[in-house]
Amino acid sequence: KNKPITQGPQIKKTEEKIAKYVGSKYAVLVSSCSAGLHVACKAMGVNKKSKVLTSPITFVSTATAALHCGAKIILSDINLNTINLSVEEIEKKIKTKKANVIIPVHFSGLPCDMKKIFSIAKSKKIKIIEDAAHALGARYFSGERVGSCKYSDATVFSFHPVKIIAGGEGGVITTNSKDIYKKMLEYRSHGITKDIKESFKNKKEGYTKNKKNIWYYEMKNLGFHYRQTDIQSALIFSQLKKINKFLNYRKLLAKNYDNFLKKNDLIKP
Repeated sequence: KNKPITQGPQIKKTEEKIAKYVGSKYAVLVSSCSAGLHVACKAMGVNKKSKVLTSPITFVSTATAALHCGAKIILSDINLNTINLSVEEIEKKIKTKKANVIIPVHFSGLPCDMKKIFSIAKSKKIKIIEDAAHALGARYFSGERVGSCKYSDATVFSFHPVKIIAGGEGGVITTNSKDIYKKMLEYRSHGITKDIKESFKNKKEGYTKNKKNIWYYEMKNLGFHYRQTDIQSALIFSQLKKINKFLNYRKLLAKNYDNFLKKNDLIKP
């Protein structure tokens, strides 16, 4: 029996499994976490007039995703105990430099204080994209899983080999916004839509006797080739079954490090 190699039914199956695991309404698989951050920025209208606040302690993709959209970057300092964005510093920064988007980074998988960051952002109508590359399986202090987007507009995870689950490469964006979800689906695939439920602008070509022409599609936005393959998606799907095993083993390793390091007065685990 023939099986798709690029985008096939496995993509949707894996997206649904991830959304269910983190507790979000939607999930969009992409070629990498970097691609996911870029697509999320585009879907939220980040452009050359935008200012995006993020952490200086992160991988380059967190900032370059916004730079690719023409935005200006505001680097805000960290809390020394967590290596995550300092809530107090965010408040100071947005008083003098009006940000449109905040991208908190859950450094090494430790969640930021998203409840406080969300409270600050909501009062200023600032959108939030969580960089959760290392945080699949983590929970906010309030108990919900990172990726449920309780305190953000979107969350982006990575499936690079050094992350919690290895998909060879790949990433995923979760969101609870149907509008953002639909935009991200378009942006990951050249800005093209083939959705039967969509009302095409060129109805003369799109429909024959009120039925959609199977061969027809429209490019609605300037998008990207950020699709994931069914091969990667199948690997991610199978690895998700083992996520509790992976997380428990990482906790064991961390505990071993803490036990050894606490003997050194110069090191704080």
